[in-house]
Amino acid sequence: MKDSYLKTIYSGSFVNAQHIAGILEEGEIHCVIEDEFHSSMMAGWAAPGTENSVRVMVAKDDLEKAIQTIKSVKDTN
Repeated sequence: MKDSYLKTIYSGSFVNAQHIAGILEEGEIHCVIEDEFHSSMMAGWAAPGTENSVRVMVAKDDLEKAIQTIKSVKDTN
């Protein structure tokens, strides 16, 4: 997937991003997790203020389905 075709569906903590990604994968919606904090640490430096900058992204074509999938899980809890 190219970045231009990806839309951010969540931005926040790593734990929540993992949870949302799990919901999407169960709904057979492929997603990408982008974690600026861990990426910068692996590069040898930590970007300030990035510890809660994890993004879950889905293909633009899957955006509406992804939103509905997350809402349906939220409504059942």
